[in-house]
Amino acid sequence: MTMSTKKQLLSLALGCVLLLYIINLNKISHVGDPQQQAYIEASIPPQLLQASSNNPRREVLPYTTPDQLDDIDPKEWIYLIIHYHKTGHDLSRSLRDFITNSTELKSNGEENAFARRHHDQYTKCPKDVDMRRSMIYVQVSPNFFCDIKTLAIELLSHKKKTKIKIIHLVRNPFSMAISNFNYHSAYPVIEPWVMTARPCDQEKFFGVQSYPELLLPTFLQQHSEMGGVGANNPIMYPDDFKALSDRCHALFQNSFNRPGSEKWNYYNHLRHLDPTQGVELATIQMCSSGANGGDLLRMANNIIKLKEIEQLLAQEDCTGTGVPCRERIHTLTLSLDWFIQDPYGMTIRFLDFALGNAITKGEKIRIAQRYRQSYYRKVSGGDSHITKGKNVETPKGNIVNPMLLESTLRQHEVLGRILGNVERVVDDALGYPMMDED
Repeated sequence: MTMSTKKQLLSLALGCVLLLYIINLNKISHVGDPQQQAYIEASIPPQLLQASSNNPRREVLPYTTPDQLDDIDPKEWIYLIIHYHKTGHDLSRSLRDFITNSTELKSNGEENAFARRHHDQYTKCPKDVDMRRSMIYVQVSPNFFCDIKTLAIELLSHKKKTKIKIIHLVRNPFSMAISNFNYHSAYPVIEPWVMTARPCDQEKFFGVQSYPELLLPTFLQQHSEMGGVGANNPIMYPDDFKALSDRCHALFQNSFNRPGSEKWNYYNHLRHLDPTQGVELATIQMCSSGANGGDLLRMANNIIKLKEIEQLLAQEDCTGTGVPCRERIHTLTLSLDWFIQDPYGMTIRFLDFALGNAITKGEKIRIAQRYRQSYYRKVSGGDSHITKGKNVETPKGNIVNPMLLESTLRQHEVLGRILGNVERVVDDALGYPMMDED
């Protein structure tokens, strides 16, 4: 074979590879094409198809990339991805990597930007916040209990020229609660803390600040209604914490409820109580345990705080630069439920917000396609962090449908109202129309 022939064959091979790439790129960029849609649906793991919810409040809101995206220089921004327990731990890392792998931005290499579920005793804002431009940070469960002006300054790290893009990963509170119960009641134990947790103990920050004392000012003094929830119809009242505590003690290590259970640990309760009681106990812990849990209410608190910064400080100068907060603090709220349903489309939406025109449409498509494929592989492979589509299995091998657990929570005298109000706040932040009163 002559050298000329080898070059021709090599050129032909490269041309074929390029043609296949263009065909594939065209496929994945035209999601509305019926053949392509059928191709995508055929690749969805059956667990996700079986787990489709009847609740329209969790359906993905339509998104179309605008004709004109912002010209963004990522080096001028701080990026902060916030999540909570069961709203996207692995997802937050993937989103971070999308940014660092496609730009010159760096990660701080830490699990969190600052201490999780902790705050300064006096300001009640996160402590030791020092975020810098050209960096992307991930933060789980921040305590935003301070006033919104102080919070805005902390988010900007007290720097006059700083701008920040916040990606707030949230979730429908009912699916979040069921995922939490499913995950922590699994056998074998996934996270060892459930063996020693005391879900009914009243925790004190710094020995003096209770979780209700930190949350209630946000709920009872909420400036603007969200989904009909506000100061006149708050997420919860002071007496609700007492009711949750009483119910927790009735379920946990109470031999009157279950003989012999006074020696059980928290994990034993999640495994051996009736699942409707197990999900109740786990959800109380997710509401009331401030230092070791409480993320359902922490999520609601932080949604309200970020919304109030957007509404009340939009025209104010945050740090004495003459530039209003609206131009310096940008927040995008996204639901993990959406990423579960449409990992491709939600990745595109994230990248449009975070990077604008800083990377090409083709690069965004490639990133979104790779994420969809990797997510489906995790689901099919039974990744322990993914509970969507999994039924709860009791020690005796009985299967509990998640819809039964959701019905239990919705009909609960106290949790039903609290989670229903959190749901309204989450829906408002995500852009759903306000629910009609039944």
